[in-house]
Amino acid sequence: MIHDTQAAISLSESALNTPADVTEPLPYVAKQIQATERPIIPYEHPTPAMYLTLFKQRLVRLKMKAATYSDHDAAVAACFTNDALSIENKCQYLVRYVAQAFDHYAVWDYSHAYYPGRPSQQSARTDAMEGTSRVLPTIAAWVSQHGSQPLEGLNGQPLDLVAMLRNAFLAGTDPQHAGYWGELHDYDQRICESADLALALWLSRDHVWQPMNTAEQTQIITWFKQVNHCQTVDNNWHLFPLTVQFVIKALTGEDTIAQDKYQRIKAFHVGDGWFRDGAKGNYDYYNAWGFHYSLYWLDQIDSSFDSGFIHQALADFVSQYRYLFTAEGLPFFGRSACYRLAATAPLIMAIDQHSEAITAGEAQRAFATSLEYFIGHGAMQHGAPTQGLFDDDTRLVDNYSGPASSFWSLRALNIALFCGDRCGLWQADPQPLPIEQSNFNVEFKAINAQVIGVFETKEVVVIFKNDYITEQNPLSRRLETQSARSYWLETILGRAERPKNNLLRKGITCYSSKMSHFF
Repeated sequence: MIHDTQAAISLSESALNTPADVTEPLPYVAKQIQATERPIIPYEHPTPAMYLTLFKQRLVRLKMKAATYSDHDAAVAACFTNDALSIENKCQYLVRYVAQAFDHYAVWDYSHAYYPGRPSQQSARTDAMEGTSRVLPTIAAWVSQHGSQPLEGLNGQPLDLVAMLRNAFLAGTDPQHAGYWGELHDYDQRICESADLALALWLSRDHVWQPMNTAEQTQIITWFKQVNHCQTVDNNWHLFPLTVQFVIKALTGEDTIAQDKYQRIKAFHVGDGWFRDGAKGNYDYYNAWGFHYSLYWLDQIDSSFDSGFIHQALADFVSQYRYLFTAEGLPFFGRSACYRLAATAPLIMAIDQHSEAITAGEAQRAFATSLEYFIGHGAMQHGAPTQGLFDDDTRLVDNYSGPASSFWSLRALNIALFCGDRCGLWQADPQPLPIEQSNFNVEFKAINAQVIGVFETKEVVVIFKNDYITEQNPLSRRLETQSARSYWLETILGRAERPKNNLLRKGITCYSSKMSHFF
C-alpha cells in the first residue's frame, strides 16, 4: 500500500516538470447512463388533505412520545474516549446504550419508536417506524452472534432482544394491530424501511423466524411481498426491494427477485467500485453506506448471486476509498452527513471478503478512530446518533431525514457486530492509515476527483475536477440556515421545512477532512 502511495506522489511531482510539448491528458468523459423522468413524489408535493394528516400524526406523536432519554449520554461519550478499552468493548457498550434507549422510546410492541428530533417530510408515524426499522438491524446483528442471551442495559437490567424482534415483526405486519406498518404504495418511504426490517429478520432468523408457526410466518411474508408491486425512484432505491426479495427467497424458497432492478444498479457503476446515484445523481458517501452496504448483504444472503462483481467492485472501491480516512474526521461530500459513523463500513466488509485492498489492522484503525472521534465529541445523544456531525445541526438535516434516520450511522457497527470475530477485526493490531504514513496525491479517475493527503497536518482534501453546476456565487455555495417561518411551520405541522444543503449540488468542489465547510 505504501509503495502505491509513493508512486502516486512521484507521478504527481514529475507532472510539475512536464515539457510544454507533451500531449495533455484526455479530458474526463462521464459514463452516459440512460435517464428516466423523475416521478412526482407525493410527500414532496403535499396537498391540504396530506397536511391535515401530518398534523394529526403530529398530535399522536406528542401523546405517545416518552420523556427524552439522556441518562447515559455522558457515559457513552466517555467510553469512546477511554484508551484503556478495546474497540470491541466500546461497540458492546454502544449496543447496550442503543438497545436500552429503544426499549425506552418504543410503542405498540416495539413496532414504532418516537425519538426526539426534527421531523422528516413524510409523517410522524413514518418517522416512528424508522425508529424501529433502523434500530432492529443493530439488535439483530448482536443476536446473530449471541443468540437468545439477554443483553444487560446500562441500567443493569436485562433486555430480551429476541422478544423485542419477535414482537415488532408480529405487531408491524398485523393489520389488526395498532402498530401495523400499513399498506405500501409507489415511492413510499416504507419501501426503504422494509429493507432494514427484512435484513433484521434474516440476521435473527434462527432465534426469531424459525420458532414462529406457519400462520405467523405467512403474515410477515405477506407484508414484505408488497414491495414486489411498488415503483421506486430510479437510483439506489432499487436495492431496497431487492434486499426484501433476497430475504423472502432465503426464508421461504420463493423467488421473486427483480433481476431488472439489479441490472439497473449495475448500470450505475462507472468503474473502480464507484456508483452514480441515478443517471443524474451524485458521487458521494452513499457508495459506502448505501450501494456497497446493500450489495454486501445480498452476497451474505445468497453467495451464489453475482459474487464476482460484488466482491471485485468492493475491492476496487476500497483500494481508493481508504485514502479518505484520518483519525480526526474525513472529507465529507454529498448529502446525509448525519450518517457519518457508517463511513467505514466498506473497509470492514472488504476484510470479511478477504480482499487484498486493505488489512484488518488498517480497517480497525479507521473504524475505531471514526467512532471515537465523533462519539467522543457528542455524536450520540438521547439514545440516538445526532442530526448533525457532532451535536444536532439543522443545516445538515435533509428534508427526507427524521429523528431516527441517523441510525443509518450504525451501519458500520452492524457489519462489525456481524463479522468482526470471523474476519479478525477485533483481534487485529491497529495499523496506521495512509495519512499517518506519508503525503499522497491519488487520482480517483472514475469520479474525476483528486485526493491529496498532507502528512504534516494529517489532513485529506478531495478536489472534484468538474463543477456540478455552472451558475454559482459565494452566497449560493454556503450552508443555509432555516428561517423562523419554516421552523414554526415545521414545529406545528410536523413536516420538514428546511433548506437543501447538499454542497456538491451547490457547486462546492473542494472538501477537507477538517470539515471546515460545516462550521
